[in-house]
Amino acid sequence: MEETKTYSVSEINSIVKQLLTGPDILRNIWIQGEISNYSKSHQGHIYFNLKDPKSLIACTFFSYSNGRYKGKPLENGMEIKAFGAISVYEPRGQYNLNISKIEELGQGDLLLQIEELKRKLAAQGIFDPERKRKLPAFPWRIGVATSPTGAAIEDIIRISKQRFPNIDILISPCLVQGDGAPESIISAIKQLNDPKWDVDLIIAGRGGGSTEDLMAFNDEKVVLAFAESRVPIISAVGHQIDSVLSDLAADHFAPTPTAAAEMAVPEMELVESGLAEFEVRLKIALKNQAGNLKEKLRILTNKKAFLDPRSMLNDRILQLDEINSRINLLGKNYLMSAQNKFSPVSTGLLTSFKSHLERKKKEFQLLSGKLEGFSPLGTLKRGYSVVRKKGKKVVTSPTQLEKEEELEVILAEGRIRVSYQGEIQ
Repeated sequence: MEETKTYSVSEINSIVKQLLTGPDILRNIWIQGEISNYSKSHQGHIYFNLKDPKSLIACTFFSYSNGRYKGKPLENGMEIKAFGAISVYEPRGQYNLNISKIEELGQGDLLLQIEELKRKLAAQGIFDPERKRKLPAFPWRIGVATSPTGAAIEDIIRISKQRFPNIDILISPCLVQGDGAPESIISAIKQLNDPKWDVDLIIAGRGGGSTEDLMAFNDEKVVLAFAESRVPIISAVGHQIDSVLSDLAADHFAPTPTAAAEMAVPEMELVESGLAEFEVRLKIALKNQAGNLKEKLRILTNKKAFLDPRSMLNDRILQLDEINSRINLLGKNYLMSAQNKFSPVSTGLLTSFKSHLERKKKEFQLLSGKLEGFSPLGTLKRGYSVVRKKGKKVVTSPTQLEKEEELEVILAEGRIRVSYQGEIQ
């Protein structure tokens, strides 16, 4: 018979604690319920039960956590959401919720305001995915807009320097909660956007907190400052569970400032190994390319053009002469064919044209003879003459003349001068 092991109470409670504190779902969990059996110790630790109509769970809210709580004073009957981790108090064998953060459900109005602003900005396209830009792969200077005294800046500097010791970090300090925080955050982001700082990317954010603590990053003007940043920007606000509107407006968002640094800064070892791998691949590629070119050169130099260029030139000359001979022969054949085709037609046209010219010549001679008979020259040749006065006026009557007046007589073959002596009766 198999012997069953006997455990001590402490061993069992230890085993139960290990089982309950192992799973992630029990280490980061929100629980909603009503406060009952509230109490506070002299050391500031708060104890109460969180219950619903069917069950309850014991809760502890240690002073180092509840000191950050800025909401309404906790009291019995209050409806809350508590975030924390399941743990086991071994001396009593009791499991409970160790609370790190509380949100009042009474603050629903605030959440409604955030949701309303979210819808408004979404309608304006502020959160559209196509607005998102890639982060530079190898930034040499990152800008950080956050509180200079918070844990976030320490985490960002530590992680960034671990990953890439030579990274340059430019801090633009600002308030991250309380009065004036929105204006301070906007100013810090604008400062880092100034081209004179030559910043490659920006991380803006803070550590986690209550909804009230993070409200500056839900402010409309702050959200627009994230969206309008000239430099690619990472929103790094709160812990993993926190979500604000600046996360949606930024080019990228990280669940924590540490994650933002990991997102922004490459690991030097990976960069160096990547460069080494690239160098090897580049050498191989160049070697292969050189080999291919060498082979092409070998093939070319073995061609006839390189081995015996004069012989190739002679061949080309002979080919050219042959082509010229063929062209000339084709031209002659074409002309002869065209001449044979049109010769009968041209002979008939020439004969017809000569007959036409002969007829026209005879008609012209006949008309010229008739015209000459009617011309003044023809009249003169028949014995007539023309008498003109000195002013070239033709004389048609003796009454136009005076005694001894000189006249010009035009004959068919010349002109003579005469003197008027009187009219013949």
